[in-house]
Amino acid sequence: MNNRFLAVIAVCVVLSLAFFGCKGNVEKAREEEILDMSMTIPSQDELAVTQPIEPAAMVASETIPPTAQPPVVEKAAPIVKAVVTSAADRAKDIQRALKNANFYDGAIDGKIGPRTKSAVESFQKSKGLVVDGKVGPKTWAELSKYLNRAR
Repeated sequence: MNNRFLAVIAVCVVLSLAFFGCKGNVEKAREEEILDMSMTIPSQDELAVTQPIEPAAMVASETIPPTAQPPVVEKAAPIVKAVVTSAADRAKDIQRALKNANFYDGAIDGKIGPRTKSAVESFQKSKGLVVDGKVGPKTWAELSKYLNRAR
């Protein structure tokens, strides 16, 4: 029985060597395969077909259409410093504009009295503004058009 057992083991060893080869032969075969693969240089046509698209290129092509124009950057408006005027100067401007618009015939003295207030109310009524006798932003926007006009 010993002989039989040894015979079976010998057959297994021979078959495994025949099937798998020696360890040195297997490593040598793998090195040759790697060398063969590295020595193969693809043609330009193969590169064009097989080269993967870079993710950055995909993102750029998806987010920016080829016909898109670069964004227009608007220039910031110049900084204009506010000119501080006194209440008397503002009152004179109001009286002058009212006079040029033919709503005020009093003196341009910088004092807002009943005549100036009445003229403001008449002006507001003629322009379709809220009639309150006060020169707010909307009233001034209309009234300032008459500021530099000659009578």
